[in-house]
Order: sequence, then structure tokens, then C-alpha cells
Amino acid sequence: MKRIMKYTAVILATLLVLALLWQFRLVLLLFILSLFVAAGIRPFVNKLMQWGLTNGTAQLLLYALAIGIFLVLFLLAGDLLLQQFNATANQAVIQYEAVHRSWQASDSWTQTLANLLPPPFTSADAQAMELEQMLPVALALTQNIAGGLGSLAVLLALSVYWSTDQSRFERLWFSLLSPRSRAYARDAWRKIEEAVGSYIRSQTAQSILAALFLGVGSYFLGLPAFLLAFLGAVATFIPLFGGLLIALLAFSLGSLQSYGLGIGAAVYTLIIFLGLEMFIEPRLWPRERRGFLLTFLIIVPLLEAFGIWGLLVAPPLSAAIEVLIGQAYQASLNRNTALVKFEDLQTRHETLMQKTAVTETEEISPELRSLTSRLSTLLTQLHETAEA
Repeated sequence: MKRIMKYTAVILATLLVLALLWQFRLVLLLFILSLFVAAGIRPFVNKLMQWGLTNGTAQLLLYALAIGIFLVLFLLAGDLLLQQFNATANQAVIQYEAVHRSWQASDSWTQTLANLLPPPFTSADAQAMELEQMLPVALALTQNIAGGLGSLAVLLALSVYWSTDQSRFERLWFSLLSPRSRAYARDAWRKIEEAVGSYIRSQTAQSILAALFLGVGSYFLGLPAFLLAFLGAVATFIPLFGGLLIALLAFSLGSLQSYGLGIGAAVYTLIIFLGLEMFIEPRLWPRERRGFLLTFLIIVPLLEAFGIWGLLVAPPLSAAIEVLIGQAYQASLNRNTALVKFEDLQTRHETLMQKTAVTETEEISPELRSLTSRLSTLLTQLHETAEA
């Protein structure tokens, strides 16, 4: 009866914890992302500490450098990015209206397809829209932008706080575990931090290179360079199909001028992303750390629950889960090996006790009695530790 009550209490406590985590899922997601960011900059912090800087100073220097670079890029290219986005959107609306009308005027299957597509958005429709209809859209857009910037600020703050006091937090968490489980938990945590940090550094390097190559190529092809560079940099963090999405976008933008240009832009984009995955990614994030099936299985629920944030957190989370599975398997192997060695020691101890019993009629030295007693005590303690 006590065992049933114990299992029931454990199940209820687990369900309560899961319910609380679900209620605070956004906070939990931001905390996980902050851990990922801290893991990504860990080698750079260690390098700066070797040069004589303290942990806190190195952290603040790296974060200040990253934020400064982002602000400089935003001030230099933000206005051009908005201008290119506006011009591209207007050009796409005009081109869609022309294609829609030409398809409706034809007598082939394109007329049926045009009837299934939404009607084009004309300037008359924009003028007919009342202020009451535009205000909710503008308000929602403003709220989303402000929420995203606030989330980034919280993420950076949590990452700085965690990185500064990481050792103290780790000692606190590991102290809640048993001494036997503490070593496995510490090894698993170190491997998770290494795997996730490798992923963050790999995707950041690919993001910078993708933005550079796409920007230069789009400039020479006559496409909106800043727009494609920005979207390409973001797409590198989208797992599995980020490069394909940017290739389709490049084809669409190029097709506004000619289909040949669209095909060339799409091929150029695919070559860039394939080159990054084949030559850059294996150097920073080894292939044995990538589980595409597990990543795909994690993407679906996270995307539904958290949107774009869940899509970004899925690959490093799958890498962390793979490390946990590998560590659990290794711990099981070590446990089985220890049990085999313990059985061998126990057999040898029983043989020794039998030999001692045969000579019990003779005088046994005190040293031998002491060693036998101590050996029995050690084997008993070893058995209790193995069963714990």
C-alpha cells in the first residue's frame, strides 16, 4: 500500500511540474535559448580568460561587441533594407496583378487556376480600406516587433547572468543528486554544452557567410541585395529546409524580371547553402552529432507550441537529447561492467574464505584476520553502492 501511495505521489508531482512548465513555457524557452547562447560563446570566454581577463569582463566584452556590431549594421543597412522590402513588395503586387489578368483572359487551364487564386490587391483596394481596418494590423505588427525585441533583451540578460555564475549554479544543481549520479550528470552536462555550443558557432558562421555571398551575388544579378542577405542569414538557423526556402524566394524575386534570372538566382542560392553544409558545417559541427530524424520529430510540436522560436531551438535541443541518450547508454554499460567485476571479486573472496576455513584449526596471524575482515567490509560497501 505504501508503494502504491509513493508511486501515485511521484506521478502527481510529475504532472504538476509539467503543468507549471507549460504555463511558463515561454520563460522556459527563453531560459533554454540563453543557455544555448552561453554555450556558444564559452570557448571565446575561455580564450579571453587565458589572456588575463576575468570571467565577467570577458562575458561583458563579448556581448557588448556582438550588440555593437548588430546596432552598427542596423543603422547602416536598416533603412536600405526597408526600402528594398517596400519596393520588392510593390513590384510583386504589380506583377501578380498582371499575371492574374492574363491568366483570366486565356482559355486554357490557367483561367481555372486564376479563379482559384485570391484576387490581386490594387491601389483602389488600399484607398478603400478604412482606418479602423488598418489600425489592428499595425498594432499587432508593433506588438510583435516589441515582443521580439523584449524577448531578445531577456535572452541576453539571462545568458549573461548564467555565464557569470555558471559554476555556482552547477554546484547547486549537482548537489541535489546522489554522489553516484553526480559524476554522470556532470559529464552529460559538459557534453551537452559542447554539442550545443558547436551548433551555435556553426550556424553563426554559416549565417555570416550566407549573408555575404548572397548579398554580393544579388548585387551583381540586380536583385535586392540587402533583403536577400538578411533573409539568407536568418534562414541558416531554420533546420532542414532553410536553404530551400531562400532558393524559392530568390527564384520568385528573379522571376519578377525574367524566368532565366529567377532560375539562375535559385541555383546560385542552392550552391551557397550546399557549400556551407558540405565544407563549413562539418568542421564546426561534426556529422555524428546530427540526428535529422530526431530533429524532425522535435520540430513539429515545438513549431506548433512556440512558433518560430520553437523552430530555432529544435536542432540544439535534439543534439542535447542525443547526448543524454548516449550518456545513459554508457552509464548502463559501465554499470554492467562494474557488476561483472563485483561478481568476480565476490567469487575470489569466497574462495579465500574457504581456504581460511580449512586452516582454522591452525593459528592464523592477526594481519591475515584483519585483512580478511577489511576485505569483507569493502565488498559489502561496494555491493551497497552498486545497488543504490
